[in-house]
Amino acid sequence: MRKVLLSCLAGCALLSADFNAEAWRYRRPLILSQPSAIAEFVADSALYRNSAASLDDLRILRDGVEVPYAILILASSRQTVERPAAIINKAWVPGVGVQAVLDLKGKSEHNRLRIATPQHNFKENVTVETSDDARAWDLVLKSGLIFDILQDEHAVAESTVSYPLSSRRFVRLTIPGWTDPSQLQAVWISAFNETSATRDTLGTFTPAVHEDAKTQTSELTVDFGFQGQPYDRVGLAVGPGFFSRSVEISSGNDRQHWFSLSGGVIFRTADDEQLSLETAERTERYLKITVFNADSAPLKFGPITVSGIRRTVRFPSSTAGSYVVYSGNAGARAPSYDFARVIPGNASAARATLGASAPNPLFRPPERPWTDRNPWLLNGTLVAAVIAMGAISVRMLRKIKSPPP
Repeated sequence: MRKVLLSCLAGCALLSADFNAEAWRYRRPLILSQPSAIAEFVADSALYRNSAASLDDLRILRDGVEVPYAILILASSRQTVERPAAIINKAWVPGVGVQAVLDLKGKSEHNRLRIATPQHNFKENVTVETSDDARAWDLVLKSGLIFDILQDEHAVAESTVSYPLSSRRFVRLTIPGWTDPSQLQAVWISAFNETSATRDTLGTFTPAVHEDAKTQTSELTVDFGFQGQPYDRVGLAVGPGFFSRSVEISSGNDRQHWFSLSGGVIFRTADDEQLSLETAERTERYLKITVFNADSAPLKFGPITVSGIRRTVRFPSSTAGSYVVYSGNAGARAPSYDFARVIPGNASAARATLGASAPNPLFRPPERPWTDRNPWLLNGTLVAAVIAMGAISVRMLRKIKSPPP
């Protein structure tokens, strides 16, 4: 009997040791049609909006008992094997540009090349051809953009182009805008394999556009309304016409302090266009895109589409019950569950659905410190201290001025 009682007490202590519903501001029902070993749901914008700690304050409960979970980031996976290519012929061909033939000396696969050059402040379209014998060539990339741009102390560069996977021995690279073969110092060839990430469109936003004639820039600012939701890709809508402009992406949690994230080029030609930009994943509330116009007329911009990599939340769901998701506790720490470390990577999961978000009726705002609730006491104490110091100073001055007896 004693062992049973001790077990019950230990179990109760374990269940009540961490979670206190009064500290969480929001809750949402979690709908699961039938029990399963593992279930999952997608972290949506409402969950990020209500979170006070970038999902570290997420808690799942079933019938009042905390349920462990793991957050999966459905990012892309990349694998690159790069090696230098032997340049067997490099020359400037009038009317064609600088051309180089690369000998890969084997039948290994390749689909990407990267150049090394001492050149700066350039923007060129290159072509790539492949061959088995260095005589008959097949065009595999008609127009690949490389650039190195310094604009108002902001540098952006891209020296890599991709083309369809090939196992041919020879590659011919042509840079039409160059006339000096020494500008092409070296070339690396690689086989690049990427599994695409699962992405969600976070929203389409109408940017606030500011044209600055002095700096010859257009600034597009987007307010997401809250911070904490990850994003890493931006798509622009630009009015008709051909153009090629360098851009810079910045983010911040206010409109005064900006963090530079990345740069790139947007363009539209008769053959192609590039209007999307990628950056390192960020969670700030504001996004700013600076378009450098130089002496060209500003472009006309439409809505901006922002997307991010999907997160799913997996949890054990073999027991039926009422599931609830809590969020909105700025003081909560990120939980540490065994489940996150032992869940099989290839395990299938049943789909669960988040219900509508609502205020948690049990929530109790943290009580302010006693001094904050009684500011008059602090002010009164300061006034009294000033008066006392003044009185002491007056007495000391009188003693100094009074003549000795």
